[in-house]
Amino acid sequence: MRFLTLLAFVSIALALATKPIQPTKPIQLGTEQDAIDPSLEPIPRDGIENKDPRSVKVVRSDVKAPDGGLVKRLDGIAVPYNVADPQQLLLAGVTVTFIMVGKWVKEGGHNVYRHICNGVSFYNPTSTRKVVTLVANGARLLVNQPLSEHRVDGYRGDLGKTVEIIVGNA
Repeated sequence: MRFLTLLAFVSIALALATKPIQPTKPIQLGTEQDAIDPSLEPIPRDGIENKDPRSVKVVRSDVKAPDGGLVKRLDGIAVPYNVADPQQLLLAGVTVTFIMVGKWVKEGGHNVYRHICNGVSFYNPTSTRKVVTLVANGARLLVNQPLSEHRVDGYRGDLGKTVEIIVGNA
């Protein structure tokens, strides 16, 4: 407690001992000094469309991209069944891989060994942050799941027979 009291007195003494800073020359209002710098004035944005070369226009699933760009959304993707190593999908630069597991399934009164989809994995090899939405069985399993640069993420569980995958830039 004594230390804090001593510290307070020293701080007050130093504040009273120093002189206030005086400007070198007096500021007069109405001169060039308080005029607005022209580089700080707002730039009119009328009629300017987003011209960022990295920006991507998202296209609905039933419309073809005008520039033949990458597909951003696929509806009704058939989930692989009885395929040991299914082919990967490429959506807007994101690689989609179905994770398959082997199981014994009862078909027609007999036990049969089948490969069943156990989940889906997303890999973003690009240097752009992406978001992924995964819809299966009418439910959104992943909603705008961030997928940063060079990252693997995914969903484990039953996907049903078809899925919808939407990929966009974050």
